[in-house]
Amino acid sequence: MSEALKDLIALLSLDSAGENIWRGLGSKNDGAEGTYGGHFLGQATAAAQLSVAPDRYIHSLHGYFLRGGVPGEPYDYHVENVRDGRTFSHRRVTAMQNGKAMFDLLAAFMAAEDGRRIKSEPPEDFGDLPEPESLPRYHEMMANLDEQPLPEEWALREHGVDIRNINAPWNEQGPSARGGIRHWIRSNGTAPNNRALHAAMLAYQSDESVSDNILIPFGLTWGTPGITFVSLDHAMWFHREVDLNEWHFVEQWPEAGGHGRGLAHGKVWSRSGELIASFSQEALMRLD
Repeated sequence: MSEALKDLIALLSLDSAGENIWRGLGSKNDGAEGTYGGHFLGQATAAAQLSVAPDRYIHSLHGYFLRGGVPGEPYDYHVENVRDGRTFSHRRVTAMQNGKAMFDLLAAFMAAEDGRRIKSEPPEDFGDLPEPESLPRYHEMMANLDEQPLPEEWALREHGVDIRNINAPWNEQGPSARGGIRHWIRSNGTAPNNRALHAAMLAYQSDESVSDNILIPFGLTWGTPGITFVSLDHAMWFHREVDLNEWHFVEQWPEAGGHGRGLAHGKVWSRSGELIASFSQEALMRLD
C-alpha cells in the first residue's frame, strides 16, 4: 500500500467526538485557499455510513458546499438520523469547523434487494480505450509538462487514488468528443476490503476534476490567475457496489454554463462495462 493511500484511508477513518459526532482530519493546502471538495464528500459519506445498520448500502448523496474551510484544521461531522424505515435510511450530516457550518450532506441508504435492471451502455469507444497500465500516472504526466495548468501542490503530489488520464486539456489527446475529461482510476495500492471505505473513496474522488469540465470551453483551469471558481453542490448515485482495487473508467463532460454558474456530469464504469455510479456538480464561475 502506498503512503498516499494510507493517508487517504486515515482521512476517511473518523474518530468519535461525542454522541452522533465524528471528527475527521483537516485538509492539505492543495494550492487553493479552501478545502478540496472531495475532502468534505468523503468524510461526510464516511460519517453517514457509521450511523446506519451494516446491511444498508448508500445509494445516493446530495451535498452543498457552504464555506471553504481552513486547511489543516479538523472537521466535526454532526450526523442527524432523519429516518429509518423498513427498507430505507436517511442521514443529514453537517461538517463544522470553528463553530461554523462548512458543508451539508443528505445521504440515503437501502437494504439489499433484487430487482429488474436497465442495461446502460458505455461510450461507443469503450472497447478501444487504452489500457490503464499503458498510460502514465497523473503526477508523472503533469511533471512532464512544460507549463503547469494547475497548482503544483495538487498536480505534482502522489494521490491516494491512481489516475491515468485518457482525455484532458493538459495531455496530447485533449478533451473528449463531448468536450470533457476521461480517465481510469484505481486505489493507489490495495485498500482493505471494506464496502463503506470504497464508497467513501469514490465520493472523495468524484470531486477531483468534474467541475474542471465547465472551464474547458474557455481554455481555463481552476488554477488560472484571476478566476473565482468554487464548488456549489454535488449529487451522486451509487448503482452498484464499488471495488476501487479494480480499474474503473470515469467519463465527464460539461452540460451548461451561465449566470456565473456551470454544471458538469460524470459516470463511473467498471472495466467490464457496468455502470457503477453517476454524479453531477455545479460550480460558481466568475472570470475577470
